[in-house]
Amino acid sequence: MLLLGLGWAVSQLLHASTEAPITDVTVYSDRARVVRTVSLQVSGTERLELPLLPEAVDPDSIQVEAEGARVASVEVRAAQPSPFPVTEATRLLSTLDRLGDELSRVSAEHVAHQRQVAALGRIQPKEPGEDSDGANGALAPGGWSASAAFLVDLRTKREARMRELEARMQVLRNELDDRQVDAGRLGALPSPRGFEVRVALTGSGAAKVRLSYLVLQQARWYPRYELQLNPAQQRVQVAFSGLVSQETGEDWTQARLTLSTALPSTFTALPKLTTWKLGTVERFIPTARRTDELPSEPPPLPRPVTPLDVVAELRRELQTRAQGKGAPRPPQKVVQASRPAPTPTESREPAPGASRPSPTARVAPGGDAFVLGNVIDAQSRTPVGDVVVTATSPSLPGEEVTVTDAQGIYRLPPLPPGVYTLRFEKEQFKPYARSDIQVWMQRTVRVNVELLPESLGEVVEISGGPPTIDVASTSTGVGFSLHGASTSDWRPEPVVDRYVGLAPPPGWRRPALDSQLPASLAGGHDLAFTAPRVETVPSGQGERTIPLLLESWPVQVERRVFPALASEAYLVARLKSPSRSALPGGTASLFVGDDPSGTASLPLIVPGEPFTLPLGMDPAVRTARDVRLVQSKEGFISKDDLNTYEVTLEVSNPYPFAMQTHVVDQWPLGWGGDVEATLVRTEPVASQDPKTGVLRWDVVVPASSKKTLTFEYRLKRPQNWKLTQ
Repeated sequence: MLLLGLGWAVSQLLHASTEAPITDVTVYSDRARVVRTVSLQVSGTERLELPLLPEAVDPDSIQVEAEGARVASVEVRAAQPSPFPVTEATRLLSTLDRLGDELSRVSAEHVAHQRQVAALGRIQPKEPGEDSDGANGALAPGGWSASAAFLVDLRTKREARMRELEARMQVLRNELDDRQVDAGRLGALPSPRGFEVRVALTGSGAAKVRLSYLVLQQARWYPRYELQLNPAQQRVQVAFSGLVSQETGEDWTQARLTLSTALPSTFTALPKLTTWKLGTVERFIPTARRTDELPSEPPPLPRPVTPLDVVAELRRELQTRAQGKGAPRPPQKVVQASRPAPTPTESREPAPGASRPSPTARVAPGGDAFVLGNVIDAQSRTPVGDVVVTATSPSLPGEEVTVTDAQGIYRLPPLPPGVYTLRFEKEQFKPYARSDIQVWMQRTVRVNVELLPESLGEVVEISGGPPTIDVASTSTGVGFSLHGASTSDWRPEPVVDRYVGLAPPPGWRRPALDSQLPASLAGGHDLAFTAPRVETVPSGQGERTIPLLLESWPVQVERRVFPALASEAYLVARLKSPSRSALPGGTASLFVGDDPSGTASLPLIVPGEPFTLPLGMDPAVRTARDVRLVQSKEGFISKDDLNTYEVTLEVSNPYPFAMQTHVVDQWPLGWGGDVEATLVRTEPVASQDPKTGVLRWDVVVPASSKKTLTFEYRLKRPQNWKLTQ
């Protein structure tokens, strides 16, 4: 039985230390879902401790699945850093003080001996009569020998002592450097907090456990393209890849990567349609009415003054001493500060191991609160930007002012608790004021407002209760204690619908994302691209290019020439994506053959939908333009001159294949009725725009030949008028 017990203990230890490598990662626009996999043998009930997860992980997203066994329980708790060694820190500071004092003493003694040696070197005999004071005491010549021997012996001893002091100073400096390194290590911030996951499995035989979790705001990817045109084959090679970077604190080594344009964390409530009755009121826009609300909980008591944090002071002192700053101080006795009796607010803090709020939840620092919301047009139901929002209160000296962004969202700076009045002002809208807004300590208050345009003659009054407590999400009634843990006995408050108009409240609003992120470039499509092989993306090491797609597409290439403006030709490709799925937009590097031709921004690429792509200039194709006066008549009766001009355009094709070319030119237009311009002919026939005078030809230039285009126009103007261009 003893052997069996030892074997069971050894197996438990092995299972607890089993590594769970990262096998799959799905990268979204601003986050990533990571999957760890571990294989083990299960016999009965086994307890498995998985690797420590980083602090950026959303604990609510942690999931554990098992194949070949049953998951009996999953325990997730926040990991705390190891306690700070106060005794060791105090002893280290005392050692630093002792070394600093001894180094100062030895250095001072070395300076004194150095000065003595310098003074001894300046002593030398003088000739009779050199004394300025007329002293007649002369040293016998035999005495100089004894004096010189004495001086040499004394100087030798002083130099030997200086060498001993220099060696001692070097030893002290080395030891002081080592102790400063220890101080930097000991005074460094504690290791980042993470989450510990323990799993209990039941079963028998081989099992596979999958741990998945969501990492917030620490990973992202951007789509990139490389398009290489082969003019001879009329095809373009499309290389689609993703630039992936992450700072999650853990390396993705040999993992299967999937890059997605979806928004997995977007939570939304379904919109609710209210009854729409015609003829019940005279006004066209209905009025929002206040709903019954439950009494709110009183604001929490202020937090007592925090006593002196001895650990923080020791850390600060160690960091200062590690950098070689600060004078040595005498050792002080460290006294542990006693914690005062908990207040009623603190007594509600959950016990260790209880569920904690998501790391993304933010609590206002100190006792301040936040007021935010969105402003929309009551008539068009669209967001209103650049609205000046002013907050005033008896508890606020002065006023706080902010402006809504393009999405109509505003956020006031941290405010002290009190009763506030908000004013909303913008040109072309009627001003609106909202009073009796109760702001509590460490709460976020959302106030949504609808402004009426000035063009709307009817005045609509919006009546509603005080704003509800919200934490910048679609859920309400979330309480926070002063330590950041969620309270369990806080009663949720009802939601008051303040939207006025015929449209229902918006049930979903796209989050404000950067225009270069995949979620924005995909145009609302949820696309996913899996890398063809496993990839490694280290944490905090910059961007990594992940190839996703390599295809060859047929392309129609044409040269667009503007002979009147430039002699070169411009390459333009017409494409239709033959891929089976859509591709997000992004930045593309363009190549014609092996030569780079620039960059372009691609839109969302839908299969079968044509789009054009500029490929830069084609210096091999040259054009020429010649203008010739073919007829000139001077008026005698009408006093008008009549001239006819012929314009010849020539496009050369140096390639051994036919070249599709789009030629653009123009003829002048008359002005003011005094000058008349008439297009006589075009050869070949060109499409023309009489309003702008633009002429367009779509021609095919044969291989290794030229194509000539002509057009003729007539100008009629008064005599002696000179026309300039």
